[in-house]
Amino acid sequence: MNIFRWLSVSFSLYSKIPMPHFEWNEDDMRHSLIFFPFVGLVIGALTYFINIIPAVSGLPLFVRSIITLLIPLIITGGFHLDGYMDTTDALKSYRPVEEKLRILKDPHIGAFAVIGLATVLLIMCASMGVILEYGDGRKIILLAMIYPVSRALSGILAISLKKAKADGMLAGETESAGAGIVITLTVQLAAFIAFMVCLDLIAAAAAVCGILLFVIFYINMTKKQFGGVTGDTAGYFVTVSELTACLILAVVSLLSA
Repeated sequence: MNIFRWLSVSFSLYSKIPMPHFEWNEDDMRHSLIFFPFVGLVIGALTYFINIIPAVSGLPLFVRSIITLLIPLIITGGFHLDGYMDTTDALKSYRPVEEKLRILKDPHIGAFAVIGLATVLLIMCASMGVILEYGDGRKIILLAMIYPVSRALSGILAISLKKAKADGMLAGETESAGAGIVITLTVQLAAFIAFMVCLDLIAAAAAVCGILLFVIFYINMTKKQFGGVTGDTAGYFVTVSELTACLILAVVSLLSA
């Protein structure tokens, strides 16, 4: 029964998919990250199956790209994009660390957040269009697998890295998460990557390497700019890692067409 509680809490936190209502306890919160990648699996499954349905596959490419782009936004309610926008505003402020952390909590939207959002959506939409047009079925599956991979990595980093705020949402979710949860997420991540590599070695390796390079950048950036990670920077990670992998898959699809 605990597994179903943890699954329900995870989907309630990280998606808009309706879940049974019950009172959460500390154990539920501690284990919720275990199923965070499963939200990505749902997004990925919908991404794949929507694009093989004849009623959708026969639509103009631009329409298919927008539908594909909207799937994660609908499932998550834009949860991670919100963190990306807040982080972008803070980074572009070029203020001291304390001021950047204050900007993360500011509910107002700045100009740089809007510009960053438009840039991400346009690049994602264009990249998805290239994958759908020039990539084969395997590339679409790789696109689908980006979502659980980004969430598995996000969970690992959220638990492992220093928190910028001791009283933040991320700190509350991860403070009691132990090595066992990190190991579980790592096993899931290894399984996702192994599946991708078996499917298409070159494309998968390129996408995974791109994400891992971004991991290095993210660790250094959060340490220098914020003094650690927050819930908003976690959203930034999910968004940019998915953007990076999608863009790489688009380039590989073009080169192999």
